[in-house]
Amino acid sequence: MAQYNGYVSVPHSSYQEWRDATLGNGYNVDGMFGNQCWDFCALLYWQYGRTLQTGNGYAYGCWTLRKDANSVPPFVAINFYEEIKRGDIIVLNRGGRNTTGHIAFADEDYNGTGYIKMLGQNQGGVNGNVNVANSSLSRFLGVFRNINWETSPTPPTPSRKKKKKFPWAIAWANWDSFKH
Repeated sequence: MAQYNGYVSVPHSSYQEWRDATLGNGYNVDGMFGNQCWDFCALLYWQYGRTLQTGNGYAYGCWTLRKDANSVPPFVAINFYEEIKRGDIIVLNRGGRNTTGHIAFADEDYNGTGYIKMLGQNQGGVNGNVNVANSSLSRFLGVFRNINWETSPTPPTPSRKKKKKFPWAIAWANWDSFKH
C-alpha cells in the first residue's frame, strides 16, 4: 500500500488494469481532507486531461450540479442504475448523516439486488485507502461511464472459404458440348 499526494500517472487502459494498480493505495489529489472518495475518481479524469467537477465541494455535486461538465469524452452520463456496468463511476446522493454523498467505481455489473460492490476510497478500510465495499443504491443519482473501457464483442472467427466444387449438374446437362 502506498500513499500518493497530488495527481500521479496510473495505468488505465482497462478497468481491471486501473483496479489492479490502485487497490490498497491512498490518493489525495487536492491536498485537502485526506483520501476522499472524490480524489480517487478525479484521478481517473486527470488521466484523460479532464477535471471532475463538484460545483460545491461535495461528491453528490458531481451529478446534481456538474453532470454536463463531467459528461465529456471519454465519459458519458447514464441515468439508470439498472444499466450499471463494471468500471462505471457511480454518484450517490447525500442523506441521513452523510452530507457529502459518495462517488466510486462499480466493481461489478448491476445484479438486481439494490446493492453493488464499489471500488472506492473513504468507504471504510485502512486509512480510507482504495478498497471494495458493498453499497446500497438507495441514494443513486447517476453514472459516468468511461467509453474507453467498454468491451467490444469478440470478433468472429474467420470462416474458411468453401472450396469451389465443379458444377457437375451443369456439366452433365451439357455433356455433349464437351465432347469433340
